[in-house]
Amino acid sequence: MLEWIAILFVASGLVYGLWSRRMQKFNVSSPMMMVLAGGIVALLLGLWQQPPLEPLRDNLHFARGFSELTLAIILFLDAAILDYRKERPAVRVATRLLVAGLPLTVLATWVAAYYGIAPGIGIIPALLVSLMVSPTDAALSRPVLENRHISSPVRQGINIESGLNDGLVLPVFTTALAIEAALTGETTNGWIAEALLEILLGAGVGGVCGGLLGMLVNHAVARNLMIDRFERLFGVLSALLIFLLAEKAGGNGFVAAFFGGLALNIASSKVADVIESFGEAEAELLTMLTFFVFGLLILPSVYELWTVEMGIFSALSLLVLRPACVWLCMIGSPYSLAEKLFIGWFGPRGIASIIYLLIMVTMLGTKGYEALSACVTLIVTISVIAHGISASPLSAALAKYGKDKHLTEPLARESRHDGA
Repeated sequence: MLEWIAILFVASGLVYGLWSRRMQKFNVSSPMMMVLAGGIVALLLGLWQQPPLEPLRDNLHFARGFSELTLAIILFLDAAILDYRKERPAVRVATRLLVAGLPLTVLATWVAAYYGIAPGIGIIPALLVSLMVSPTDAALSRPVLENRHISSPVRQGINIESGLNDGLVLPVFTTALAIEAALTGETTNGWIAEALLEILLGAGVGGVCGGLLGMLVNHAVARNLMIDRFERLFGVLSALLIFLLAEKAGGNGFVAAFFGGLALNIASSKVADVIESFGEAEAELLTMLTFFVFGLLILPSVYELWTVEMGIFSALSLLVLRPACVWLCMIGSPYSLAEKLFIGWFGPRGIASIIYLLIMVTMLGTKGYEALSACVTLIVTISVIAHGISASPLSAALAKYGKDKHLTEPLARESRHDGA
């Protein structure tokens, strides 16, 4: 049966790839396609008829295994390819979103989750929900990043934010998990020391390994020791090595991957571009697989648990909380209201939310956390559809509005500020 699942996944990816340009004209994204394909395969396997959470419990370690590697590669590559010198206006946008917008979003979502998901959810479980659904995923709004008619600070600010916010949320999420596990008797009393040790070890292993690997690749490139195909493989192999070493040392592999990417510091722009292009292709494949498994195992496990309250909370999270917090953090910036609303809307929830959910279920189990699992899944499902459908038309609308109203001035003002 596993062979047929693999065949259907590959076939779905090929079908989308062959008609991807046509699909995107109809606002059908690859995550939408893969969730649908996974759901259809689950229907053929009878997973939709199983008791709630049963399909996920039976396949949890399989789903979590490759999902963790996916997130590690994405975290590493996002941090490694960021050039702060070239994207200073975008970095200022992302800094507002990360330093002010992200904490505001987490706090507002935490309060809404505590009062809005289910009676007696608890303070720490509500925080876990907030942390799972606050990180954004640029993969669900790819047309936004590819539309060159939208000002670069807006596009790249969204991209930088989505690349870094899951890494920033991760230490808080792992600490909250440790607290919840301690409160429920799943760990020893030394959970604070264990959580801090994991984060510090992860950051240390990542920083040291990333710095050493950067020195090695710079040395190899300067002396023409590497052939092209290994330049392309370098980023993915480095991400996996750092992740696995940190996990073996008892640290947090995701924190390590993130800090490893920040410490890499590749001198050759050619190698950096090669790593970025190959890494994007690899990350796209793993992203498609993650959304396929989301439709195959997670959706059939929790759809019966969805409630009206969860639907209201999901709409509030996507339509009100994130946009309002972005608007607040962008006060005083040179961007128009349309651009601020655009940035606020394009905070889709995807890969990080799915993987954090799998980590939570692995560590805490499913009993007592059914509402959390169902709510996070509902938000991701809505986001995959809503952001996938709206990415192209809203990008085109903002580009047209910007052209009509001459909204290139924010970029000009940012550029003059850089030169001052």
